[in-house]
Amino acid sequence: MHQPRSLLNVILAAFVGCIALACFASSEVKAEIEIEVSLKERYLWLKDSGNVVKQYPIAIGAPESPTIPGVYSILKKVKDPTYYSKSHHKIFPAGPNDPVGVRFMPYLKSATDGKVYAVHGTAWPRWVHLRAAASLGCIRMLNSDVIEVFNQVEVGTPVVIR
Repeated sequence: MHQPRSLLNVILAAFVGCIALACFASSEVKAEIEIEVSLKERYLWLKDSGNVVKQYPIAIGAPESPTIPGVYSILKKVKDPTYYSKSHHKIFPAGPNDPVGVRFMPYLKSATDGKVYAVHGTAWPRWVHLRAAASLGCIRMLNSDVIEVFNQVEVGTPVVIR
């Protein structure tokens, strides 16, 4: 009579073991990609599990339209964006002459005025080379650099601006 019960125990132990193994396999440590921005140094760092993968020069917001420090996350990823300039009442088609460059990753939409802040490319690489404070609050990168970052982050990636 003990034999059926011990067979049941073996099957139950095997089942529990499989569940434990499945739980262990799914809890593997994954890389944690993060964007960190220094407004003082005017660099963007792409980090993987806290370690800097690469450093990129950036342009930030001008004094009258500053980049806002804080902790955010990528809300969306847009390849080849089209930009509408409210001040010029003009649409800029996608491409390297687009003021927002070839990639656009918004991380903040202001609740008060609806203004969108993003990490994006630029049609004016000189601003980035100078690491200027010249934008309308966004973080501008060289188009080649923003493509690299765009390809390594996902919606929800943390953006820490200090």
